[in-house]
Amino acid sequence: MPLFRIVKKLNTIVAFTESTTSFEEYITCGPWGGWQGKDWIYIPEGFIKTITIAHGIVIDSIKFEVESSSDEIQRSFFGGNGGRADTIFIDSPNEYLTSISGTVGSFAGSDVVMSLCFQTNQKRYGPYGSDKGTHFSFDGKGGVIVGFHGRFGSFIDAIGIYLMPKSLAFDRYSTREESITNELFDKMSLMAMPREAGPWGACGAKPWDDGVFLNVKQVRVHVGESLKVIYGIQFEYVRRDGQSVLSQIHGGTNGEKIEVVDLNGADEYLTGISGFYGPVEGHNGLEAIMAITFHTNKKIYGPIGYENGSGFVYFSSTASPGKIVGFQGRNNGFLSAIGVHMEYF
Repeated sequence: MPLFRIVKKLNTIVAFTESTTSFEEYITCGPWGGWQGKDWIYIPEGFIKTITIAHGIVIDSIKFEVESSSDEIQRSFFGGNGGRADTIFIDSPNEYLTSISGTVGSFAGSDVVMSLCFQTNQKRYGPYGSDKGTHFSFDGKGGVIVGFHGRFGSFIDAIGIYLMPKSLAFDRYSTREESITNELFDKMSLMAMPREAGPWGACGAKPWDDGVFLNVKQVRVHVGESLKVIYGIQFEYVRRDGQSVLSQIHGGTNGEKIEVVDLNGADEYLTGISGFYGPVEGHNGLEAIMAITFHTNKKIYGPIGYENGSGFVYFSSTASPGKIVGFQGRNNGFLSAIGVHMEYF
């Protein structure tokens, strides 16, 4: 039986294991890049052995190889036919992927992935491509990258990752006799997932962290109109004792309007955020959050801000079932980056 199968569904190229039935066990990060091209998903059963990146000015294509139990090499390819190929050889299971970074920018009229770096627990590979455009990065914080997703056409338009905690990833690839068989251990593994996701946005600004609470009650977003950017953000949290507490305003307060998101008591809670970050007009390449959307167990609030602009990068905190219990990020006079603290169910 093949290690993974490739199907076409709803204009999505999917390469995944025969045993994969849901995405609930993965932390989903990204994708970073443009919106053109076909969606693609790649989740192999075993550890990724090699990654071949074809690149020039941009990332033209990416190919993954996994060695099956029968010593067969299973391959999956996404992208176009151009570029010079470089191959990363990963000494799994002793070596495994932990994070990626790169840049995205405009090329031939589309936003695409311009460069990529891959980090394992042992070394860094790259950058491949031209290190131009808007930077993105994700640190797995102790997790293992077990798959990728994104969009592609003639180039790699966007790329994101699927992440697992190390213990769960290694158990997933063990023999049937060594596999996880009881529900208690599954729940413990979910709780062991990284509790912090992000922050997404500009690097090098002043960090902030509100900590962890029982729930998020209200969000206040300071939005610019003449200067199209998210200036600042403020949260009203509910503590464990039931008392409400208001955070500092993270970023600036010069926005012309304040957008308020009110959550409907304990029955409604935040499950994720998404949005865009990019360069602030007239500020010499300074980057900040341009738009943000709040996802709850009942509805979606937003987008708040401005989604369309040159060099904008999409981000999302989509993850396993859980709720947001706090926020973190960075500010540079604007809301330059934002991340979340998660409590998994």
